[in-house]
Amino acid sequence: MMRPPSPAASGGSVTYWQFDLLALALPVGLLLPGQRRLHFVVGPTAALVAVALVWTGPWDEHLIRAGVWSYGPARVLVLVGSVPVEEYVFVALEVVLLAAWGVRPGRLPRRPVGPPARTSRLPRWLPWAVLTLLGAVLAASGGQVRYLGLLLLWAGPPLALQNAIAGDLLQSRCWDRWVIAAPVVLWLCVADRLAMANGIWAISPAATTGMTVLGLPVEEALFFALTALLATNGLLLATDATALSRVAQVLSGGAGRHRHPRTKSPLARSG
Repeated sequence: MMRPPSPAASGGSVTYWQFDLLALALPVGLLLPGQRRLHFVVGPTAALVAVALVWTGPWDEHLIRAGVWSYGPARVLVLVGSVPVEEYVFVALEVVLLAAWGVRPGRLPRRPVGPPARTSRLPRWLPWAVLTLLGAVLAASGGQVRYLGLLLLWAGPPLALQNAIAGDLLQSRCWDRWVIAAPVVLWLCVADRLAMANGIWAISPAATTGMTVLGLPVEEALFFALTALLATNGLLLATDATALSRVAQVLSGGAGRHRHPRTKSPLARSG
């Protein structure tokens, strides 16, 4: 999930491992001490890390092979295929960072909130399905919209799935999602800008629109926003008894309307 630079941009001194340690591992280490509810989120976090690695690995591989992003050859230690192992470490640590930050303000886990009243007849998964189709069109078009298209094509399906299963529950936790995701997105955008300036990684100008936010390519800001949204949604749902019961129902092939349970789960008692 990181955007490494071309060999020509390898004039800095910070390695990818050092970036992972400073930008991700260090904040996690500062956030975790003193947290008494970590045992409630260890399992969900580990599961989400596994899902993130499986889903993102092939996408990263494609980005590198397509020349959308590249890494400074002297900045990485080991490659898994075309992807630096430090990239997989980044993927895992981003999820852990979101969990560590979510636990600190008391947003993970919390007592389940009743689903809000339905305000639209459109299914909540539909916007993400439309964005996925748009991503496919842009990715196929190539050129300067290629990275944008690949981003939407990668993030759209899991976001559509999350909202198909528990879009109402996610809507009821809208403020929690902002509190957890927004600070992490801002932090990673700043870190990304510094990493690109240092030559740890780079994205191809030929595959991006050229629009920037304070010097950061807009696609990179969108990348971190989408990854944080995916992970935050996953953490909230993985610690919500209602969402877990719905997933179990889907996996078992059960039918019927989604219901919000009146009984509290062990997770609910922690909030």
